Amino acid sequence: MATSRVTIGLLLPLQRNFIVDASAEKISVFEGVNFVGRGNITMPDKRVSRKHISLHGSSDGVVELVVEGPNPVIFKSGNQRRKLSSQEKLFIDDGDILELIPGNHFFKYVKASGEHASSSGRDLVFSDKAQKQADKDALVCDRNHQLLQDEALARTLQNLEDNRLLEVSPPVVSKSWSSCPTSDAVKVSSNSMEAVHQFNVSKDCLSLVFRLMRVQGLPKWANECTVAINDVIEGNILVAILSNYMVDIDWLKTACPKLWQIPHVLIVHGESGNRVDHLQKKKPVNWVLHKPSLPISYGTHHSKAMLLVYETGVRIIIHSANLIHVDWNNKTQGLWMQDFPYKNVKNLSESSFFERDLIEYINTLKWPGLNVNLPKLGDVNINASFFKKFDYSSSAVRLIASVPGYHSGPNLKKWGHMKMRTVLEECEFDKEFSKSPLVYQFSSLGSLDERWMSEFGASMSAGISHDNFPLGSGKPVIVWPTVEDVRCSLEGYAAGSAIPSPQKNVEKEFLKKYWSKWKADHLGRCRAMPHIKSYTRHSGQNLAWFLLTSANLSKAAWGALQKNNSQLMIRSYELGVLFLPSVMKGNLSQFSCTGNGDMKQMSTKDSKTKLVTLCWNGEPDSSSEIIIRLPVPYQLPAQPYSPEDVPWSWDRLYAKKDIHGEVWP
Repeated sequence: MATSRVTIGLLLPLQRNFIVDASAEKISVFEGVNFVGRGNITMPDKRVSRKHISLHGSSDGVVELVVEGPNPVIFKSGNQRRKLSSQEKLFIDDGDILELIPGNHFFKYVKASGEHASSSGRDLVFSDKAQKQADKDALVCDRNHQLLQDEALARTLQNLEDNRLLEVSPPVVSKSWSSCPTSDAVKVSSNSMEAVHQFNVSKDCLSLVFRLMRVQGLPKWANECTVAINDVIEGNILVAILSNYMVDIDWLKTACPKLWQIPHVLIVHGESGNRVDHLQKKKPVNWVLHKPSLPISYGTHHSKAMLLVYETGVRIIIHSANLIHVDWNNKTQGLWMQDFPYKNVKNLSESSFFERDLIEYINTLKWPGLNVNLPKLGDVNINASFFKKFDYSSSAVRLIASVPGYHSGPNLKKWGHMKMRTVLEECEFDKEFSKSPLVYQFSSLGSLDERWMSEFGASMSAGISHDNFPLGSGKPVIVWPTVEDVRCSLEGYAAGSAIPSPQKNVEKEFLKKYWSKWKADHLGRCRAMPHIKSYTRHSGQNLAWFLLTSANLSKAAWGALQKNNSQLMIRSYELGVLFLPSVMKGNLSQFSCTGNGDMKQMSTKDSKTKLVTLCWNGEPDSSSEIIIRLPVPYQLPAQPYSPEDVPWSWDRLYAKKDIHGEVWP
């Protein structure tokens, strides 16, 4: 039977001058759990979640606030002002003010006096059974809404392709397209297609490169040699460990039904609040969920990787996409993958840089061990030590990881940008890379200052030339979408929600000298907004090195030096792979967990390995030079912003309609 609820207070909507907005509806706060979100604000704002905050009210009128949505909330009490991130909590009391989005949607909490406390029949709450059904209906509604948006987008793009609007011939564009700049979706050059055709990499060489993920609605040539989730989660997998930030279990079930056939699955995630509850309810019984500890506030588990155990070996996948539909279908993303066999009895004690870095990183996650029975091995515990059983000597990359904590002493150079600095310091590069530019490309910008940019740049500039001189500091450029890029993208302004940097971070004066355009005509991805994170040093189309990672440009992801540079403070977990010509030298054994188990030897010991972009049109210096082409998704050299270009920030108002006729927010 339904029970009544006691009103213990009100949330009064405020105008920007903090005067009560009499035209807006007050929100009753009841004893028990209350949710406040998108349905409670007068102005539509996609940044506000349906259950943006929860208020846990007690009989004395004091309320515990929990941030349920992914976006921060501002709390103000007297002279105190504090930003709360997802899943942070605090108590609010009479007179406290909340901003559901920083600078937007103001509410003042006012306690109800004793005589105003209400338990009227109008304030009925659901019974437990009805409440569970309501929660379920809300999740289904939310999921269906997302599917409808995705399906509508796919239909629109398919219609455009069917009408040959994606051909080389001059397009007939609708009014909503006509105000957008000419882009690769409607203008394809033969040089662009040639660049992609040069990336037909044989299976034996795939571990030497990364690949882009398939994007719905692009012409066929732009999706050559790309991957989808079913291309990598394949074969007879015995154990799967999926590491990520966001996990949409409903999408996974349709996108990758193979996962439901795997006997043991561990999800290492960064979800919180209701999304964890939903995961717990919907997951199969053989799935285990684990969220690594976050010892420092404002951190996240952000690493994106897969460890797939087969009877013959293990597949390591490191990529840049959340496990959600839009990330695997609508964004520019990158993925690296390599299979490794079990060690033979002769080399059980041998290890490599890749193995040591991998085991050390897995150890920090402290996931619950999985006790499984594997062919030939019997009962084993799938923990960090288990992964010492594989032979990583053929690895063609170095791992660059971040883990939260205050790292000093021998740990100072193990993580974050100091790990990057340490690895680069051990490498020799061609003299052409002396003082050559650095490129930072990512999808979220932290709150930065010039001092940290110099610190970070020193790490990225490390290394020596073949004549034993330091390469010297490179001038950094930041590749970042403009407002027009987002407006005219495949998703329109909605793509901006995955480029979640606020105006206060983006529009700092000192950053203006770094801004460079997102241009990806050569890969047909100007309108597929980047969620990929990459960093490189280049001279023309030649690459000194290239990093594919989950790490955005922030102190939280890369760490910041403290205590006279003796300590590195990192907030988040991140993981990436660094492509280096020097690492690719040697006997590279190519092995496939889903093939016949044969080992193929590629000897590069006496060869010079050269990293280049797809737009490189040179010739090898000698017959022994091996050219490795990487599908760098943006054009180099990066083109600086024009005076008219405005960098995207997600908390500004954009009244000019996007490709779908929407404004933002």
